[in-house]
Amino acid sequence: MGAVGGTCLRRIAVILLSGLLAITFFPTQGSAHEGAFPVVLLHGWTGDGDSFREMVPKLEAQGLAVLDFDPATAGTQALSYGPMAAGQHVSYIAGKVVEEAILDALAAAGYPADQKVDVIAHSMGGLVARFLIEQPGADVDHWSASSGWYGDGTPDVRSDWAARVDDLIMTGTPNHGTWEAWVPSTIGGFGDWNAAGSDMVPGSTFLERMGYAAPSGEHYHAIGGDPAYLNFLKWDYDGDGFSRGFDGVVPAESPYVTGATIDYVDGHHGALLSDDDALDLIIEFLGQTSVVDGIGGASLAGDAVVRLEYLDVVQDHDGGSSDEMVVDVYVDADGSLGPAGYTNAGRHTFSKDGPFTVDWGDTGPTFASVKVPGTSPLLDVKVVVLEDDTSWGGGYEAVSTHYVTNILLSEDIDGMDFYAKGATDSKGGTNTVRVSVNGVTSDVGETRAVELGLERSYVKDDHDWGKGEVTYYLNAGRVGYTSQYSRGEIGGTHYSRDSGSWVDIGSHSKNDGTVEAELVWSGRMLEDATLRFDVTYWEDDGGWSGADGGNMYYLEKSLAQLSDGTSRYKGTSLSDYDVYISVVKYGPGESPALQMVEEMDAVENPVGLLPDGPDDPPFGPMDPPL
Repeated sequence: MGAVGGTCLRRIAVILLSGLLAITFFPTQGSAHEGAFPVVLLHGWTGDGDSFREMVPKLEAQGLAVLDFDPATAGTQALSYGPMAAGQHVSYIAGKVVEEAILDALAAAGYPADQKVDVIAHSMGGLVARFLIEQPGADVDHWSASSGWYGDGTPDVRSDWAARVDDLIMTGTPNHGTWEAWVPSTIGGFGDWNAAGSDMVPGSTFLERMGYAAPSGEHYHAIGGDPAYLNFLKWDYDGDGFSRGFDGVVPAESPYVTGATIDYVDGHHGALLSDDDALDLIIEFLGQTSVVDGIGGASLAGDAVVRLEYLDVVQDHDGGSSDEMVVDVYVDADGSLGPAGYTNAGRHTFSKDGPFTVDWGDTGPTFASVKVPGTSPLLDVKVVVLEDDTSWGGGYEAVSTHYVTNILLSEDIDGMDFYAKGATDSKGGTNTVRVSVNGVTSDVGETRAVELGLERSYVKDDHDWGKGEVTYYLNAGRVGYTSQYSRGEIGGTHYSRDSGSWVDIGSHSKNDGTVEAELVWSGRMLEDATLRFDVTYWEDDGGWSGADGGNMYYLEKSLAQLSDGTSRYKGTSLSDYDVYISVVKYGPGESPALQMVEEMDAVENPVGLLPDGPDDPPFGPMDPPL
């Protein structure tokens, strides 16, 4: 299916959204590659040609010729294809869309009319390629739910694809289907892609009519993703009596068809397009020895936010009364696995008498974001489960510690795919947690560096008889979860100011002589992220009286709405103060200069004083940019 990847069924919609089925094919045992042919790349369900952005330069560095489907654009562009209207199944897409696109691209590149090709397919792309090879002369204009494709009497598929495709390499192709396809087949929600999605349900009319074997003489090569963290879901499709796992979207063995060989790599569905081992196999199946290094090394960028989705505790830890459970979450943002590498992201507490199972799913508690440094393609999460007896002096009882390692977040931009991990309960048995991670991607091109700064404020009312102790509390960062921005604070010491005076954050000192940095938050955001910046003003009477003020300005915008460079906003509608902030959006591939103001530490808001979260009432929305 597409680019990237409770119960398994509960996760289906999520995994489909990140790109259901992707395929790549591997040669059969003993099959020989005939020669060097142009390579056709076919993406998966709901995907596009950009899925191969990491693979194309690696194949070309190997000396292979990748067929370019858009010569007008710089670089080699893989084919982007899809249904042209609702109700179009894989058969229609193959015969009416993909076949014509391949023939046109070959002709535009100057190849002869009978040119042979090799095909590397990801997910559903493998089914498209198989259809062209195995259904010569197919008439695909129409579809019957009971019998499949039929037509108007004019063949739509050429009869020579079996002879023209030398090697078909399929990675993650659901030749035996995937239950993830249940979503587009029953619930829908994927527009014109729904019909093709329904073809990939195990036992579908399309799969049954296609069959599960390679034609005699064909060189089919399959690879399946079998990551260790998804080994609790197992299927056996190759008939060897040994069940393998699940790549997050497609069962590891689903790419296998009789007459083909299948290899497995420890990668999730989306990683099959960039994994070192997978690419080495692909190059080998194309008749060469791989000389390419560094595949799959794209580092994660963004702000990781962990969601706790599920917890199963098999023992009672409080002698009959309700267990006071504590779940601490830590993130190792560069995947170093060293004890010092973990940063605490927060704590969730609740009462539940063990043994118990809590399935929060997509509404589970989230934790403070952890900045990912962009130095590793992996990150790790540690979940520590405790029972809290501190109310009567008993301390914290260790329950279980779960290490969820080698998380590749390119599959998890939607934040809803889960990772499960069991660990021994301190009283015996195995506890299980599931977490999901959002906000990070292994394609840095999907992100922009962003800086949010408080430039100055005009104090209209100091709320005091002398100089007011003016304090600003700030929430700034990426919106994605209620009350889960990265937090910055200008506080601790205060600006002593009269009414009718300015505070220029980068130049005016506080009453202790400190000049405060303008920068409040700095990091990378996904292009489709929404940023939010709250500025709340207080006058602090130092403990002898309550704080005055509290009105808030806020700015909330999609990153895509902002132009590159600096945008400035002002708020002037409140009686207490005016505020001026800046948002810097760096261009693609750009980063803040190292000499820029140091980022401030993240802290929590003061106890219960401040409004918090994306649903705050609009005390005073920002005016348009200055």
